[in-house]
Amino acid sequence: MRKTARRLAVLCSALFAMIAMTPVQAHAVEARPVPVTASDKYALRSVGAGGLYVSVEVSTTGSGEAMLRARKAAATLEDLGSWEKFTLHTDDKGFSTTLRSEANGNYVTTERGYTGTYQNLLRARGTTVGDWEKIQLEKQTDGTYALKAATNDGYKYVTAEVQDPGNDAGLLRARGDSVGSWQKFQLVHLGEENASDSGGRPAPVSPAPAADFRVMSWNVCANHNSACGNHRVEGPSLGAQITDRMGTTAEAQQYRAVFLQEMCESHAKTIETWLEAKTGTGWDVRFAPIKYTVDKSSVKAARTCDNAGSAESGWKDRGSYGIGLAVPDANVWYTSYDLPSPQNRTVDTEWVRMEQRTAICAVLPAQALQFCTAHFSAGLSTDDADGSKRREQAAKLQEIVHSYTQPGYRTVYGGDFNSVPPDSASTDAPKDVMTSAYAADGECDEGLSATRPRDGRATKPLATRSIKIDYLFGPSAGTVVPCDVTADAGESDHYPLKARFRF
Repeated sequence: MRKTARRLAVLCSALFAMIAMTPVQAHAVEARPVPVTASDKYALRSVGAGGLYVSVEVSTTGSGEAMLRARKAAATLEDLGSWEKFTLHTDDKGFSTTLRSEANGNYVTTERGYTGTYQNLLRARGTTVGDWEKIQLEKQTDGTYALKAATNDGYKYVTAEVQDPGNDAGLLRARGDSVGSWQKFQLVHLGEENASDSGGRPAPVSPAPAADFRVMSWNVCANHNSACGNHRVEGPSLGAQITDRMGTTAEAQQYRAVFLQEMCESHAKTIETWLEAKTGTGWDVRFAPIKYTVDKSSVKAARTCDNAGSAESGWKDRGSYGIGLAVPDANVWYTSYDLPSPQNRTVDTEWVRMEQRTAICAVLPAQALQFCTAHFSAGLSTDDADGSKRREQAAKLQEIVHSYTQPGYRTVYGGDFNSVPPDSASTDAPKDVMTSAYAADGECDEGLSATRPRDGRATKPLATRSIKIDYLFGPSAGTVVPCDVTADAGESDHYPLKARFRF
């Protein structure tokens, strides 16, 4: 009798809460396309709910639309669908993280304006990242995680409401003051989203056909640097700039890869559309995020780009920040790699969070071609000042390009390596980061000077000097005709580097 009365009380309370909600509180959920990106996916498995996985209730209507609920029983990870899959993001360098649902592409939001039993309910309805979307992770001694969300009453632990009846059973809301089984979740790593690394690279066609094609690498500076004209740019503007730099339609049709650094996730598909319109052929643009290790955890979250727009006109989410690789849509395999990067540490009594850098590769088996790009650490006073991590990143990239690759592929790789060449006349240091690359392959601008063969034209203009830190490498057996650096950064802070390769 007491159990029946208790359930009746819960139902009445929930009904009262829903009646009391104003239209402002009952936020509608916007349907958004799920970005295509090479990023780690996770599932949340509730300890308190007996191991049930957390789902995003996309089909629920009203105030509970897209709410998070521990409800999915799965014998294997293959039984999980998009409702149970999330990617991790951060806009404060890993102090907190934000969950993005693969089911609808939205960020998980704590409903601080709700009242009653739905107060601080978690719903996947955020279209940008703000305070209501931020969650702190706390790794427990048993390896599980407690999730802490900001509420109107301070930070509260996210609880799986296993005692609630019916369709509210296991709903997630931030209301706990301490950690018990209802506040514990396993953060289950599901692998890389949308990557096709299963089984390794496909074998290239043999014998490798002759090839004559163009490649461009450009740091477009479309992320956090407010001094760049591309700081908050959206996809159409960036797509126009990139395709304009490719030259005439005939020249653009000769491109087989475009390497892009400091772009945003939302740019990828729009750039793809512009490339297809320019060339009249199909293209595939892949994106890999740069990450931060989340405080009090051992997981990494993708750094978010600064929003487009303004406070007056409204902010527009651009997704994660990272690197892009555009190749013809004949590619059948691609993947991203985490590069060795500086770890979070205390510098002069201040806790400094470090960017975790990445690389991405794709192959065209029918042409026996592979393309890889990366963006190395910046080399700031708090970020690899001595170059030790950039040397490791260069070594890892060599391993990816040569040791990981099946025989028969011809690889062109490059990007912004944030290091001057070994024979640079600049006073910048270190100068040995790219030594192994020059020993193994040929750089497109190599050999311009007889006295400084491992050097090239500047790609990065600075206030007091200009330096080369962008590269395009290919097998030494190939020929470069020509390598082009036009001293015009446009809305970026780098010059694009272009080359024509013949194999």
